[in-house]
Amino acid sequence: MLHSLEQFTKKYVEFNASELFTLASLFKPVSFNENDFIIKKSQRVSNIYFLDSGVVKSYIEKNNRMYNVKFHFKPILFSDLNAIINKKKSTRTFVTVKKSNVFMANFDDILKLNENSEKHKRFFEMIFEDDYVVNSNLFM
Repeated sequence: MLHSLEQFTKKYVEFNASELFTLASLFKPVSFNENDFIIKKSQRVSNIYFLDSGVVKSYIEKNNRMYNVKFHFKPILFSDLNAIINKKKSTRTFVTVKKSNVFMANFDDILKLNENSEKHKRFFEMIFEDDYVVNSNLFM
């Protein structure tokens, strides 16, 4: 996980070994088989996820139909950040397309890290840019 996390973070911020390890230490491994749910519609969400291997799709349901929102390929961070920020139930479902290794971190732990590290804060602002623009006080 550390290697793929490093490859992913380099696109945004150059972390030294200590900073990368601090970030990685927040994530706990979880394995999912094909068609396992990571987040279900109407579920409360408090974690963000790092996809280390496999494929995850997110979709919404409307009028008894599924509409794909996005396919997530490794390495990537994902979650229903809108649900986390607004303390609402998820409007999306995240399900594995094939067996996937995922690491999850509690979002409150991410916020605590951001309070103590400008570099980590800047990284997450870039990752969640769209949600950050909509919820500008998210990382403040």
